[in-house]
Amino acid sequence: MKFANQLKNARLAAGLSQKELAQKASITPSLISRYELGKVIPRLDTMNKIMKILNFHNIESLAPSKDNQNSYLNIPPLFQQTANSENTHITILKTDITVHKFHMDNLFYVIMSGNSMQNLLNDGDKLIVDTSQKKLIDGKIYAFNQGNLFRIKILQNLPEQQIRIKSYNSYEYPDEIVTLNDIELIGQIIYRGGFL
Repeated sequence: MKFANQLKNARLAAGLSQKELAQKASITPSLISRYELGKVIPRLDTMNKIMKILNFHNIESLAPSKDNQNSYLNIPPLFQQTANSENTHITILKTDITVHKFHMDNLFYVIMSGNSMQNLLNDGDKLIVDTSQKKLIDGKIYAFNQGNLFRIKILQNLPEQQIRIKSYNSYEYPDEIVTLNDIELIGQIIYRGGFL
């Protein structure tokens, strides 16, 4: 109930009705009501959207108690994007980390930039990268550096230590072929409001 009360107090402090907050967050007023009654805890993407609307910069002020099994854990930003980030971290349910056997020390969030992965990953999406997952699995999405360029793309192994870099929006961004030495793999993208 602590989370429910904090959400209600934050909404009232922002001078918004449940209906107004729901419209701004593109969800139903009944869902806001259920959050405030403690019947439901918002998903990660909804939580981040509500926090932005309510102008919260410290996610723990809205997050449930860490003693609760359903509590949120903070995921810090990847160092490359820290300066551009409006929040200091994003959150994920502790149970999601446990169920998928991820280790917090390996998880960082990144922000998708551009439309090369549009409809799968959109400009401004916050994603979680697992830096321990550096073994290339065909068709998975990875964060990597290519020279001074930070990129998020689908990668595919090719013969002779080559890699195909694929965009979801392949009409505007055709495939590229590079050698394994041309990129510095950061890790696999594992989460965007749901595990990929």
